[in-house]
Amino acid sequence: MGREPTNQCKSALFSAAGVENTSPPATNPASSANATPHVLPKDLPNAVKHLNDEELDRLLVVTLAEAKRRSRDTTPTDKRFPSRKEEAPVSLTRGQLNAVRAAFKAGITPARIARQFGLSQSDVRTALKSDKRE
Repeated sequence: MGREPTNQCKSALFSAAGVENTSPPATNPASSANATPHVLPKDLPNAVKHLNDEELDRLLVVTLAEAKRRSRDTTPTDKRFPSRKEEAPVSLTRGQLNAVRAAFKAGITPARIARQFGLSQSDVRTALKSDKRE
């Protein structure tokens, strides 16, 4: 009794007749504006170390060709990053420097000096290092 209408609904739901293709047309992902970007490994220098010579050569050729296509300069830049040995000048006043040095000579720890004078621990350490050089 009640089975016939259900069967008709099922056959109508799953039949391919009369169903339009609503999927978007296939596009080339490289040319699509909404394509997901390629993600490089977080540790790229380490990942490149694992490439064999042939893979490294292929990567270099493709990278240089893409840079040329984008009209980018392919000459390596010699960017020098500041050395850790080069210290920025101390941002404390002469009075603060003297107070920090005196407190340290009195046996107070740098962390407590920073807390007491409202300074950063980095500034306190830098002040104490500059004391040794003078």
